[in-house]
Amino acid sequence: MQLSEIKLAISQQAKHPTIISYADSNHYLLGIKDENGSFQSARNKAGVLLSLNSIKQAENLLKQQGINYAIIEIQTAYDEMVGISSGSGSHCRYRVEF
Repeated sequence: MQLSEIKLAISQQAKHPTIISYADSNHYLLGIKDENGSFQSARNKAGVLLSLNSIKQAENLLKQQGINYAIIEIQTAYDEMVGISSGSGSHCRYRVEF
């Protein structure tokens, strides 16, 4: 999915713009997530996955598309160490307006 398609996807379907942050990493993924938790990442025009350097950079890209919010999801490998499965929906997530 190209960045320009995100606004159309969230307006026509039950999907939300999502920024995924992995703990201990300086890379962020931008895309959309549906109610079942399926994530579809944004790609540039050449089809290369967008790997961003900050949440602010992801927010600015969304703003350029006319989108004024995102779900921030923080995932960490430590969840696995304490027995929290990735399918349990227990990652830290919050909505931010910009």
